[in-house]
Amino acid sequence: MKADNRIRLRILAVDDEQTVLDLYRDALFPMADQGGPGYEFEVMLCKQGNEAVEAVRKAKEEEHPFALIFLDLRLPPGPDGIWAGEQIRKLDLYANIVIVTGFFDVDPRDIAARIPPEEKLLYVQKPLYIREIRQFAASLGAKWHAEQLLLKAKSELEDTNEQLLEINNALSVLARNLERMRTESERRILQRTRTIIMPIIERLQQDKNLERYRTDFDLLLRYVQDITSDLASDIKIAESLSVTELRIASMIKNGMSGEDIARHLYISPATVKTHRRNIRKKLNIRNSAINLRAYLETQLGKGSPQQDRL
Repeated sequence: MKADNRIRLRILAVDDEQTVLDLYRDALFPMADQGGPGYEFEVMLCKQGNEAVEAVRKAKEEEHPFALIFLDLRLPPGPDGIWAGEQIRKLDLYANIVIVTGFFDVDPRDIAARIPPEEKLLYVQKPLYIREIRQFAASLGAKWHAEQLLLKAKSELEDTNEQLLEINNALSVLARNLERMRTESERRILQRTRTIIMPIIERLQQDKNLERYRTDFDLLLRYVQDITSDLASDIKIAESLSVTELRIASMIKNGMSGEDIARHLYISPATVKTHRRNIRKKLNIRNSAINLRAYLETQLGKGSPQQDRL
């Protein structure tokens, strides 16, 4: 694989001894040859803890953070590695830190307590060898890269969920507006039919010159009355129920079970039962023996022949 296609991992090595920094340099340079399949290393060397903290701060600001930090425990004459590790962790929650020391007077558990989380902290004794350094860099670098991919995927998923919520809210507003427009249109149709069309038909029925069409007028009048009766029922129910209740009522009429409705609307079956009780109450269905689906079919027209299992 060519170097241009490799993933670059940034590594920071901090030690007050130049010979140790030379060891890191020899182990991790040149970049393109040492990173293992698919990786190359970009290495920065520091002698003091405050320099390392500043390097991490700058790397985060540039959005090119370090995957791995080798940090010596003793860094005279400045602050020690534990202080530096604490400051680094405040700046970067995801960098892997390897504490390196030739001393035995500090308990690794104390270091882990001061530089959490424990799964991103290692403790090794000097002397280090080139193969060990390369193995740490390759293994922990690959682990860091996988975690970054997961974090990116999680962030993208959260963004997608937020967009879906916004779309859902917009659709809910649109549905309410459409329902309001539909109800208003049906109300106008009902009003004009009863105040204009039906009186005309009734006058035509009474015209003796049109006696031979009386049967047709009677039939036409019944059709119009049936249509306006259905509209009147729809409008009454639409005005009585909320948008959610109207939606659930339609699902009940079409034979959906409580579990199906809960799954479809992402609510609990108990919430569906609460909506069902509210629907019965608002529609003034006091007799518990009355089947809600059968009632809705009568009021809204026939739906699916499935059994109402709510």
